[in-house]
Amino acid sequence: MSIIVDERVQLTEIRPADKPAFVVHLNDRDIYERTLRIPYPYTEAEADAFLKHVAESTERQGQPTHWALRNEREELIGGLGFTDFEIGSSHRAEIGYWLAKPYWGQGIMTAAVRAACAFACDEWELVKIVAHVFVNNPASARVLEKNGFVQEGYLRKHLRKDGRYLDALLFGLLAESHETSVPAESGSSRAGG
Repeated sequence: MSIIVDERVQLTEIRPADKPAFVVHLNDRDIYERTLRIPYPYTEAEADAFLKHVAESTERQGQPTHWALRNEREELIGGLGFTDFEIGSSHRAEIGYWLAKPYWGQGIMTAAVRAACAFACDEWELVKIVAHVFVNNPASARVLEKNGFVQEGYLRKHLRKDGRYLDALLFGLLAESHETSVPAESGSSRAGG
């Protein structure tokens, strides 16, 4: 299954062959500082654990809920996924994402989040998508705001990382306020809704 984002990128299933790209791209202190669950240093063992988690989640959900963001050469340049929900029974999910540093500032993640949210609202009939953002990550907040997410809260000492308690911004997107049409690759499977 693929979700066409635009002429530059698409979202596809995560593959075991992506392991070297995960290790290279996620071994970046700046990505670590802006995300909650990506460890640093990012080792092959970390990549193996993530690939296992993705496979188990896909098996349990019956379809992918985490995707690789790929450029026109099919190279992995980022990742995006939904957590804290069950397809068919949950009305709300949380979105998380990362992008390799050479691709920052080009609007790629804004477009990917738009396509992924449209897919999730259409295909999984989600009513709401939420995201937590560290207060020191304004670029991520802008990605969400450009996609119609609204800041719903300022959560003091809400997240814990490296033994520190961090403030976070809570963003929410309601399905009715989001354009929910996204082109899927011709011939790709899409979940029934």
